[in-house]
Amino acid sequence: MHPIHTVNSRSYVMLEILRDHYGITEARMKNEIQRMHRELIEILAVKGIDYAGLRSALVPNTDKDEAIFLFDSTMIESGLYGREIFNRILPLLDPRTTQSILIGDLLGNDQHLIYEILRESIVLARSWTFKHSTDVFGVYINNLSKNAKAYINNGLASYPPYLGYIPTTFQSRAKLYASTTMASFLLKKGKILILAHEDDRSNTENINITLYDLDQHGYKITSLQGYYFSIFLAYKIERPVIDIDTTDIEISLNSISSNIQPIDEFDVIIDEAKFGYLINTKLGKMKKAGLSKADRMQIERLIKEKINNSYIYNLTYLEEHNVLKFNIMLEFEREEGYPTRMTAVLEYVPDNKSLRIITLH
Repeated sequence: MHPIHTVNSRSYVMLEILRDHYGITEARMKNEIQRMHRELIEILAVKGIDYAGLRSALVPNTDKDEAIFLFDSTMIESGLYGREIFNRILPLLDPRTTQSILIGDLLGNDQHLIYEILRESIVLARSWTFKHSTDVFGVYINNLSKNAKAYINNGLASYPPYLGYIPTTFQSRAKLYASTTMASFLLKKGKILILAHEDDRSNTENINITLYDLDQHGYKITSLQGYYFSIFLAYKIERPVIDIDTTDIEISLNSISSNIQPIDEFDVIIDEAKFGYLINTKLGKMKKAGLSKADRMQIERLIKEKINNSYIYNLTYLEEHNVLKFNIMLEFEREEGYPTRMTAVLEYVPDNKSLRIITLH
């Protein structure tokens, strides 16, 4: 099977509903997810897109930034303020990059909390008086270089509705909140914009069903049926696992295994040879994470504590070795400077309820 970058059952509940309503077994569910994934790869290939090349837009990256760019929608005369805002953003995007873009108004009942999150997080482009969060429209972009983030920010600075941006590379209240209000919009592969279209429309078509002017500045529209996009091409903003996310983890694991168990109950294991390799080969990264002086059991315990701090991705079954594996992002606070982020590659061993560390990088 091909590696699956990500499976989204967090914001798109079709797989969960089908599983629960029809009592689908884990073995059957695994086959169905893999069948749909193969179809996705074929649909994209016909459109000239290599699924493997979309990875940097669909999984978190230790070397790139993420940010929400914020706009005061009340300053835009048109009711289609999202379209007006996107007309400003499109020419500022790097035509070489692969990125996911999410959009949405800042929704929520607790206006004081949202105000506090904005006050503590936003890098302001101009002075602004908060009235209500739904007046604010956000555009969330991942896989940004620092130069690209600065270029977008500077390019929007003269646009009166632009308020500034919130850095969301590292875990924060703002990033957690963004994960609840930003919705997947499109995936950008160079100058190609990949969108969802209706499920009853053929995948041979390419159509922009949104009200946004996307086919300008040299961009080309490619689209496919919404359920393929929502399951496999929707970026999930990282956040600690909450109750509603447990199903998302179950279904993600079910994409490669028929034996699904809660991974927060698993032991994390580093064998002696692997521990020696990490200390000797990955010493610089281990130092930044504060792990260079930790013994094997301390590292196992620290990683176990962080298992529920993000989602799992890059789901793979290595048939020749009979290995089920996935990646997870680990974030370690530092006394000074930004946190250190590391990717852990873990083997899923449900028979003895263990997660074996393959590598950290």
